[in-house]
Amino acid sequence: MLSTFFSTSRPVHYLMVFIIVVLTVLITILWDPQRQWWELIAILILSGSLALVEFIVSKNDLTPSSSYVLWCATILSLTYLAFKVPLHIMVALFFVLLAIRRLLSLKTGHSIIKKIFDATFWIAIATVFYHWSALLYLLVFVSIFLYVRNDFRHWATPFIALGCVWVLLFTYDYVWENHVISSLWDSYKTSYLWEYTVFQSQEIILFFLIIFSVFGLFIYLTKLIDIQQSVRPRFTIMTFMGLCGIALFLIDFESFCNGGYLFLILPLSVFIARAVHAINHKIFKEILLWIPVLLLLGSFLLY
Repeated sequence: MLSTFFSTSRPVHYLMVFIIVVLTVLITILWDPQRQWWELIAILILSGSLALVEFIVSKNDLTPSSSYVLWCATILSLTYLAFKVPLHIMVALFFVLLAIRRLLSLKTGHSIIKKIFDATFWIAIATVFYHWSALLYLLVFVSIFLYVRNDFRHWATPFIALGCVWVLLFTYDYVWENHVISSLWDSYKTSYLWEYTVFQSQEIILFFLIIFSVFGLFIYLTKLIDIQQSVRPRFTIMTFMGLCGIALFLIDFESFCNGGYLFLILPLSVFIARAVHAINHKIFKEILLWIPVLLLLGSFLLY
């Protein structure tokens, strides 16, 4: 049923996704007395992020034309309600998606320096909201290597963009004395996965998510050689984005559970969509598309 309904890309899919987001957020706020009404702003942030996901996928031919990625990204993103992900992490995700959009657009060969600057700038802004967004600086240099590695100016541009953000932060700290830089630096703490001996029931859902992601990345790596050379760099960037999410899972499990897992949603949704397109058996298509729903329901049931 889902595989048939979302097999094309139509405006009704966007309307349906928006309704799902609004209803889920409203029901959660009404159901949980600890929630505040100002959290409704999450609807705008999440809707903007999902619009970026759809734009990134459609403009870069990451999957054949369909709404599978939009469906999976929507359902997986809504798990933030069950895990009580802070809004500032969702804002960071939005800026990261802006950066990914700019990096993938390097394929055109136009305005290279501007795009590298913009991508680094957005990741730096995301890092202000969520410190582990800094892991995604790796994507900037991977993209430069894949697309435009022959000009030293391209390698220098990320440091210039990062310097601009640091100047802005120093100025803000000096004028308003909010100590943003020191608090940002102090936030880098580790909680390695292997240091945990007891896990909360809700965290089991994230283990399923990470297992699914590892499996998807393994498929990515084994199939990259078979992907058309012109689009191979785009999937390589998606692979490294997934690897950054898995690295966060290993080095700071607490932060991963508190919202860092959201950075896996784009590569994981692309993997599911491509798998659905590749599978001929309809039952297996349905199973793949229902997995995000089961993860969402499980996160609320174990709430």
